[in-house]
Amino acid sequence: MKARQVLAEAAIHARPSHHPGDLAVSFDYGDASTGQMETDGSPETTSSDEEDNGDEDTPMASRDGQAVTTARAHVIACMAHEELANVSLLKLGFLGCSPLQPTVAVSLHCLELYHQIRRRKPSFSIQAMVKVLCALHNTYFQSLRDQFAIAFDVYLGILRSVKSLVDEALQRNSVNWRMLHACPPCNYKQPGEPLLYPARLDSFDGNNSLKRIDGSGHADERLFESSYFIHPADVELFKDDVRLRPGTRLAPESAQTKNSEVSHTSSCTENWKAANAVTEKTIDVFDQTGVFVSACRHGIIQTVVEMRRSGELAKYALATANKLMDVYGSDGVTGYDIGCSFTKTAAASSIAMKVKNHNHRFVVNSFHGHAHNRRCQLQFHTLYQQGLGIEDLETCERVFSGSNAVAPVIRHASYFHWLQFIDLHFDQWDQDRYQELSQFMYQNYKQALDIINNLTPVVEELKTQLKITDADFERWNIEELEYLQRLSTEQEYDPQKIAYVEALQSLTKAEFLPADKVSGLNFTQTSGLRKEAQVMTKAREAERQAAHNKLLLAMNVVSDLEQQLSIETRWSVNDAEYKQASAYLTNQRFIRAVDQLEGLVVQRLFELAKANLAGTGYKMRQQISNAITRRSTAIRNALERYNRLAPLQMPPRDMLKFSEVASYAWLGEFEMLKHSRCEILDKPWVSKANREVAGKYFRIVRAREEIHRLNIEISRLQTWVDTEDARLLEISTALTMTNTLLASEIQMRYEERRRMNNLHRIRLQAIYNLHGYSGDSVEQGNGLDEDQPAVLEELRGADLIEVDEDDTLCDEADRLQSCIS
Repeated sequence: MKARQVLAEAAIHARPSHHPGDLAVSFDYGDASTGQMETDGSPETTSSDEEDNGDEDTPMASRDGQAVTTARAHVIACMAHEELANVSLLKLGFLGCSPLQPTVAVSLHCLELYHQIRRRKPSFSIQAMVKVLCALHNTYFQSLRDQFAIAFDVYLGILRSVKSLVDEALQRNSVNWRMLHACPPCNYKQPGEPLLYPARLDSFDGNNSLKRIDGSGHADERLFESSYFIHPADVELFKDDVRLRPGTRLAPESAQTKNSEVSHTSSCTENWKAANAVTEKTIDVFDQTGVFVSACRHGIIQTVVEMRRSGELAKYALATANKLMDVYGSDGVTGYDIGCSFTKTAAASSIAMKVKNHNHRFVVNSFHGHAHNRRCQLQFHTLYQQGLGIEDLETCERVFSGSNAVAPVIRHASYFHWLQFIDLHFDQWDQDRYQELSQFMYQNYKQALDIINNLTPVVEELKTQLKITDADFERWNIEELEYLQRLSTEQEYDPQKIAYVEALQSLTKAEFLPADKVSGLNFTQTSGLRKEAQVMTKAREAERQAAHNKLLLAMNVVSDLEQQLSIETRWSVNDAEYKQASAYLTNQRFIRAVDQLEGLVVQRLFELAKANLAGTGYKMRQQISNAITRRSTAIRNALERYNRLAPLQMPPRDMLKFSEVASYAWLGEFEMLKHSRCEILDKPWVSKANREVAGKYFRIVRAREEIHRLNIEISRLQTWVDTEDARLLEISTALTMTNTLLASEIQMRYEERRRMNNLHRIRLQAIYNLHGYSGDSVEQGNGLDEDQPAVLEELRGADLIEVDEDDTLCDEADRLQSCIS
């Protein structure tokens, strides 16, 4: 640790002047006691003449033929007595590839170049970087990959040590400092600011792309400390609460036995079972099977949990929720793809009282909510949740879209490297999200204003025409929820009587033998007939025998059910009980037809989303395209079945067109199709026109909440950027007299953050200038004119175009229609 600190201080002092393409220099040691270095005639070192001639076969040759000789001479001259070789190298801008007597050193500029590339392009591997460098120097040695990897690991370690020194000087080294300060709009509360409920908006979810093969890099026993990851011991505290999260299953029965649980599965989570299935083979092959991530609504990472040899277990979500409540306190809302089921899971867990005391709620993300039933949507969907604004809480999906790029290069990494490169990616992700905070606010503010300005006149006009008020919209939701809850508790019709009616209908069909199966039969002896006649006669006899067997079977089934139900006189079609059971049976068949149609549309939604997901390969896109086409045909077939049954309902249901079904993004519409009872058909919340205007009304309400939240978040960000710049400059100035090196490093951090914060100031001023802005304004001062035109042009180019939801759904229907043709 002391050596690492010495290297860190040397790295701060180092100001290398070499070209980023300088890969390395070679050394050989003479007298180790004096610390002098000299070359020998080994193949990996070259004489000064060879270097002067720019020999292309020299493995460590740089663009400057004197670079190796010059660096070697400087090291010999600069090494103090008993000074570490790497300390001397660092002063010259190089880092050795071994701790004590390095024979190969890599330029710090080269390492920093790859460091920045790896941050922005996580899939760019070390081997790819070494190949690029070897191409520049017209040489290649396989060992260079390992040497460069060693140097890069040390370089990242030095950077972490430098950061640790800076954090200590800035008093940012407390346990949860990053979680509490990484996102100023969420956490930098100001005295006297308006009440904000929910106090925070977060989301969490699991992802299985960041796997690691079991046994990879087993010889690497190094430990990596990360402020993102929740310690496995803290996760294991919840292993006995519930084993598998609701909506997740292990495919093999043996795995189910091994990981059995008491699950609070609701009907809407059935849509996620297939997607979340975890095979036993996956558990056997991978040690880490993914990560469980939580992030704030602005996309900044809060916590990460590694999933070990399992699917998305409930303990990961419980440990994450526990951490969020410990750090952030009360009145939080967390979006989860199965927030409805997880609410029950948390209520039955060891943190049930903490969740209740902290008034913490779990809701369903906006897109995922489309696959939940209507009763769940009314209780958990973001559109109907007070205070959530226009936030969709699909943050984790965006996080995973970026982190998927890390997966290819860590699949076979050691556990140390697996953690290191995930931490490196999320650190850069957070820096990018911080830089985009003001852009996020500008876009959301403009979108909220557009929703209010565009939809308010429409809603007011419809309210006048339909003679409804704002209170009606709220009341309709309550009535609809009460109806659906009451419906779920009603006693179903006697299933044995339903089976009896079905058996009677089957018996009626079996008793009727079609004429064509009798009229063509020839019961004469077949010995003298032609072969064709013999084949036809045998076939018709087989059909007659099959029909007879079917009749006997139907008679036996009816007799058995009559004995079970103690029915002495067989029911006829005119009996009241027969009519009642038959009507119920017809309705059940209709409901099954709607369920099938609903399931196909759910799969269509997922496939359309996956087809547009970043990182989806060409072959996968082709398979998805083919699946969408097949799904379209299946939807048409299911729609035909629905339309056959719809007129038979009491009262008859409306028939549907393909374009209407394809636009059912809100699956709650299917819920209304299933219920053909007279008492709800007269309810105002069943009317399609009323439901459409209600949806627009709630979007307006959420948009006004978004503006209230943004006014507070904008004030927090404005105060933060001013305070942070002043604080960094103050600490840098104060350290100038006592620790010049550390002061220089903090000054560099100040300049970097000052650049980002100036971007925020320009964008915040653009928000203040928006027509309809209702928050506090702050004068930004001077010094922003140089970058302001370019930033504003970029901001205007990134403006969101508000598209009517109905138009979007019709566009999806058109795309689906094009897949068929």
